[in-house]
Amino acid sequence: MAVTARTPLAGGYVAAAVERIDLDAGGHPVAVVLKRVQPSEVAAMRALAVVPGVDRPRLLATGHDGHGAWLLLPFYPGAALDGGDVPAAVWDVLGKVHTHWHRRRARGIPVVDARWWWAMVVGHTLPAVRGAHGRTGDPRLAGIAELLEAWSTDARLRAALALLPRTLTHGDAHRGNVLLATDSAVLIDWGNARVAPAGLDVATLAAQGAPAPPGYAAPAMSPALREVERLWAQVQVHVQYLGFAADHLGTERVVEMVDTAARALDALGPALAAASRG
Repeated sequence: MAVTARTPLAGGYVAAAVERIDLDAGGHPVAVVLKRVQPSEVAAMRALAVVPGVDRPRLLATGHDGHGAWLLLPFYPGAALDGGDVPAAVWDVLGKVHTHWHRRRARGIPVVDARWWWAMVVGHTLPAVRGAHGRTGDPRLAGIAELLEAWSTDARLRAALALLPRTLTHGDAHRGNVLLATDSAVLIDWGNARVAPAGLDVATLAAQGAPAPPGYAAPAMSPALREVERLWAQVQVHVQYLGFAADHLGTERVVEMVDTAARALDALGPALAAASRG
């Protein structure tokens, strides 16, 4: 087997050190993707491989060399999804993954708990918002930074995370990670996989105007608990991507996202009370 070409990848494969490698396998052309990864992504791909009925993306090989861990995957030709509905194949994969790993912890993958939430807000989101305030001087951003500090230890979010069952989630299931391959859509780049409530993936796509279709098989839970998950996920997703918005989308979008998160957080208290009575 000989390498005939190596090409850096962009589009839906955007990440550090990702390349397509074209091979000549005894006269048959084969294209694969070599990706430098963190150990948690290796763990995520191994966890994905044991889910019945899920064969994309498929782990071909993994290893470790002087530059760190790497994955070898098939190359799926196609472009990232840009608007429109998310293909049913993606929802099918998410439903199967969420159901298979429901109330089970995939080893080697970070767990979204109160400590993780605090670290995410304080270590990632807050600095971006403060940086945007420093660049723009907009007083609304200063107020949002104060609000995020309070949210980092909010008792309602801690209570929700203590109550909600977890599963394996993609953790970053936005349209840019949906690859429209020629024969079927593929949800790629599991580098931000998390052991978290399943609503994390659903809310990420819903925030982009792609709510879950009726065919999405969500893990079973009571209606009251499902409402807690939905509200928690709205807060999580809008805060999780707030740093990106502060850096790239402008103050108005930041304010809009914070308002959405605040409304969900206000509703989370009554939802938690209802779930506890149920």
